[in-house]
Amino acid sequence: MERRKDSMHDSKSTSRNLCSELVFITRKDRRGRPAMLGNLEEIGEWFAEILTDCAFPRATAVRIVSKDHTLEGLVEACRRDHQLGFFIKVKLSPGSRWSERWFTPKHLLQLWSGASPKASTLKAASGY
Repeated sequence: MERRKDSMHDSKSTSRNLCSELVFITRKDRRGRPAMLGNLEEIGEWFAEILTDCAFPRATAVRIVSKDHTLEGLVEACRRDHQLGFFIKVKLSPGSRWSERWFTPKHLLQLWSGASPKASTLKAASGY
């Protein structure tokens, strides 16, 4: 039996989950220190990107806490934007693998690219 490819999950298609939700980010090795306020900008199955006011060194173990959920992982990259602050990209640990089923950030916008859109003629689409 031949399996039909779903264009939304085609191997050439990619998705991005842009979002906006206030979170706290803290280094796991600095217990007792105050957490930094940040904004969760993007989330994927294996990563999260937070915009905050301070830099975090690469390979640092961090905890990201929202109102109802906690994610953990390692800082993969830290990029400074002179006007906005620091974009911290965190590789999520296996126990924090993200799924929309258990945590949906506020203002989530899912973008898909790479898949060819299917188009129909007006006559076929409208039935006239």
